[in-house]
Amino acid sequence: MIWILLAAGIAAGDLWIKKWIREHKELNSRQPVAGGKIIITKYYNTGAMLGFLKDKAKFLSGATLLALGIIIGLLLSVLGRRGNYVMKLGLSLLLGGAASNAFERAAYGKVTDYFRISIGSKKLEKIIFNIGDFCIFAGSALAAVGSLLKK
Repeated sequence: MIWILLAAGIAAGDLWIKKWIREHKELNSRQPVAGGKIIITKYYNTGAMLGFLKDKAKFLSGATLLALGIIIGLLLSVLGRRGNYVMKLGLSLLLGGAASNAFERAAYGKVTDYFRISIGSKKLEKIIFNIGDFCIFAGSALAAVGSLLKK
């Protein structure tokens, strides 16, 4: 049950932040925080991460729903088993992030991204994330490691 609550908490928290950003920040604004290492902004992404498939909205929506179904199925299949907490954590992070982005894509036709990392690399600073994106990335990595650790 904790794993489902974790996924729901990630999705709810990210959606709350996205709503706040939509209501309180100007498009493409720049607010440095954490000593300038993070820049709070507002950007609407009509594609997947890095704008991938931005011109294929219907395909992306369908692929997103299919991926959500697969993630839910995988998480449910490991919940009843003992151990493999790395896999469970990874799938929970992945589900929470994907659910948040999928909800926004379905509701608004775009996903609100709101922070950049500024640590000296101009290429990295061009990439705009949201917490859901970070959870998708981290969750995918943990799920992959968890599948290798599986007994």
